[in-house]
This record gives sequence, structure tokens and C-alpha cells, in this order.
Amino acid sequence: MNTAQDVVRCDLCTDVVQHYCKSCHVNLCGNCRIKHIDRNKLTKHEIVPFTSQHLKQEYKVQKCEDHPKQEKDLYCQDCNVPICSRCLTGNHKRHGAVDLEEICESTRNSVSEDLKELYHFEREYSKIVKDMEMRVISYKGHCDKENGSLEKLGQVWHKIIDNAIEKIENKLAVMIKQDLQILQDNVEKIQSSYQKVKQCIERNEYILKEENSFQMLYYKSDVEELRLVPSRKDVSPPTLIFPDTRKETIIEQIVSLRSSFQSSLPDITITKTGDVSMVSNRVLVEDPELISVMFTYSKKLKGIRCESDDKVWIYGDDEKIRQLDKSGSTLQCFNAVSGNSQKDIALSKDGHIAFSHKVNECIYLVKKNGIEKYVDMAGWIPYGLMYNSDGELMVCMRRNDYTENEKENLWVGECDNNCIKIIKYLE
Repeated sequence: MNTAQDVVRCDLCTDVVQHYCKSCHVNLCGNCRIKHIDRNKLTKHEIVPFTSQHLKQEYKVQKCEDHPKQEKDLYCQDCNVPICSRCLTGNHKRHGAVDLEEICESTRNSVSEDLKELYHFEREYSKIVKDMEMRVISYKGHCDKENGSLEKLGQVWHKIIDNAIEKIENKLAVMIKQDLQILQDNVEKIQSSYQKVKQCIERNEYILKEENSFQMLYYKSDVEELRLVPSRKDVSPPTLIFPDTRKETIIEQIVSLRSSFQSSLPDITITKTGDVSMVSNRVLVEDPELISVMFTYSKKLKGIRCESDDKVWIYGDDEKIRQLDKSGSTLQCFNAVSGNSQKDIALSKDGHIAFSHKVNECIYLVKKNGIEKYVDMAGWIPYGLMYNSDGELMVCMRRNDYTENEKENLWVGECDNNCIKIIKYLE
């Protein structure tokens, strides 16, 4: 402790000191240790853990080791160590040296500037951390909600299935009762005829045994009556009908799960003013892949915009804007404004085609009902067109009064070997 209220700090930043460089007599924190070695590669550094003994030496470093009577008031830029003025005639002869206070003040200013940026970093990182934490909370809340919905769905379907089974059970009980009554009636009806047949058999047997001829005179045959078996209702037992579907299919009809989608967020840069901008993480592939080849049957292509993997918009020197499929067949065709001075085309999210016109100094828009003037450039010649991610039309243009003397201000983009070359014609 150098005071009762504070701890010893790093000489390069404000963090607590952890190491001490015996070669340079500098207090260092853990982060600045490597920076100090990298900055002063010509010096052989002896880094040791910081102790209270080094605190006492802090006040002795003002005296030069080679010239004890001299104070260190200079800084050798070649060796990156503090020296005295007499050292310039000895070990540090012809070395570049600056005032020690000056280099300290310069370093202090650099530390202050870095600190300002670090404050910006702290605020932006804090925002990002809070955003990530909110994403976690939002994700958990969404998942809890989905689990709750799934539980409620299970309860609803359990109730629906229980009610359906109960209804089928009641219907089945009624059917069984009615069918059993019909079968019982059939049994009773046939049983009655059966008993009558048995009675007739007994009567006829008795008549044949008796010799009393008078009983035969009163005999009446029941054979014709019993020949006809009484009609009855036929009943087939009820059968449960199960749909010919798999268990997985039934579950999919009730509920299905869409898997989570993972994507990479782009890097973010923080400027000195604290502005934040996205950094695209998309890179050109080393070996481009040929998706398809479309034949345009056009002598000279002047513009092309891909709508999808199998559809493309083109226009050539025939002043026609065409939509082609993979085979090269024309799906749509529009006659562009005459003059053969179309420069570029762009495709909007709504499927509208915009094309620039050099002579008329305007941009036309192709819609279903025809071609209409979209923007009058008024003295500017439009060249390249492109819709950005927000649906806004971006235009590359130059002044109509452009002369050869202004060619030094002209930059042109060329496409070569899957790279874009930016060329300045004159210095």
C-alpha cells in the first residue's frame, strides 16, 4: 500500500499490480505483462512477482544505476528504458532519446484515450450481455409456455378420448341389450314350434298304439303348419372399427414439433465515438459451385438479376427484359424503353423490375400494368442499381456534365475471377 486508501497500481493501466520488471523498474498487472514484453523486445526483461520490497525500490529508480549521481530524466527509444543524460555518451550513445516526462505524458494520453474507448466498450458489452440474458429469459419463458400448452393439450385429448370411449360404451351396451332381446325372442319362437312338434309326435304315436278307430276319424294333420319354420331376425355382434393408421400418424395429427433454428449473429465493431455496426461473417467460397447454366440466346447481356435458383431476369441489346427458367425458356417478356441505353436492372422483394436509362436520365419500374417512370435523376446519369435489405433502391450515378478532366475522381468496379477490383484510372 502506498497510501492508506489505495493499492499499488500498474504503471501502464489502472489495474492492481501483480508483477515487477527488474530490468525496466516498471510495475505491471497481469494483462500488461505481455504487452510490456512485446513493446520492448530488444530488452531482456526479468519479470518477478510484485512484493513490498519493490515498493521501496520504486523511489530509488530515479537514480541511474550506471551514474548514481544522475537522475533518470530521459527515455531511450531504442532500448525502451529510462536513462540519464550521461548515458547518451555511454551505453546508449547515438540512441534516440526523449524527455522522460514527455514519454510518460504521451503514454498517459494514450491510456486516457484507450480508457475512453473502453468505457464505450463497457456500455456496449453491457447492452449485449443484457440482450443475451433477456434472450435466455425469453427462450425459457417460451419453452415453459410450450410445455404448459402441451400439458393442456394432453388433458384436453384425454378428456376427448375418455368421453368418446364412454359414448361408444353406452352405444355398445344399448346394442347388446337390443340384440340379446331379438335373439331371445327367436329362441322362444322356435322353442314354441319345437314343443308343438314334440306334442304332435307323442299324439301320433299314441294314436298308432291304440286300436280305437274312432280317434282316427278325428285326426287332423299339423305337418303342413309345422313344415314352415317361423321367420326370425339374424343378429351379428357389434364390432369396434379401428382406423388403419399408425400411432405416429395419429400423434402427428394431434401435435407436432418444429425444431429450434440456430443461426450465427454477425460480429460487431465499436468505433471511437461509440457507434456500433455489424460485420458480415459471409465469405467467398474458395471453389465456386456451378448451380445451373441458362441459355439466353442474346447476343450481348447488359444486365442480370437472379430471382431464385431456377429463375433469372435478364436484358440485352434487343431492348427486351425477360424472365427465364433453367432451360432458357421465356416466362415473361417486356419491351424496355427505346434508345438502347439501359445500364442496369434490379429486382425488388415485391418482384418489380427497376432499370436505369442513360439517355433519359431516369429509372423505370416494370409493373404488371406496364412500364412507368420511377425516378427522374435530373442531371445525373444512373448506372448500377440494387435494392438493399430494407427494400430501398440504391443507385450508383455520376454527373451529366462529366468531363475527361474529372477522370481522376472516377472509380470503376470490375468483376474478374470471382473478385471485385476497384480501379482508379489516374492519380
